[in-house]
Amino acid sequence: MKFRDVLWKIIDGILFAEVLGMLIVVSIQIIGRLVGNSVAWSEEMTRNLFVWTINFGMVVGFRRAEHARVTFVYDLFPKTPLMKNIQLGIYMISCLLFFSVAAYWNAGMTIRQIGSGEMSPALGIPMFFVTLPLSLCSVLAIIAIIQSVLLDPETRESLTCDEPVELQKERTV
Repeated sequence: MKFRDVLWKIIDGILFAEVLGMLIVVSIQIIGRLVGNSVAWSEEMTRNLFVWTINFGMVVGFRRAEHARVTFVYDLFPKTPLMKNIQLGIYMISCLLFFSVAAYWNAGMTIRQIGSGEMSPALGIPMFFVTLPLSLCSVLAIIAIIQSVLLDPETRESLTCDEPVELQKERTV
């Protein structure tokens, strides 16, 4: 099994654990409210898990090219192989630039939070755990974009087609 396959299985597992954790914590909060004994830390934990889930979900979206894209400029031109390559190049460069800047600034924020020793009020955990996924997932998004554009022909094709790969497969079967 390739390293990247192991990496994506780990990311999928983390994402599953985050969603399951949110489900459990929200269920605890609901039950607590029904019995008249609300759990103080549950709202903060749900919010923190939500931040982690959003960021890891974003990475999965970029890995599978299942995210929103602005294609109005691409749609103005004929769908030639040259235009597909230009579009892929613009997509890749703009995404890599954006996530590189995001990783840099978010890593700086996380490092400052580590230095400050700031703790969350209800859970008492270091606040850098809340901002850690911002920089970590920016780096993972860079890996996902490189993989989807350069290493995965099916995903690359879905980035330059007018219809999803699933519909293309149905037409050819």
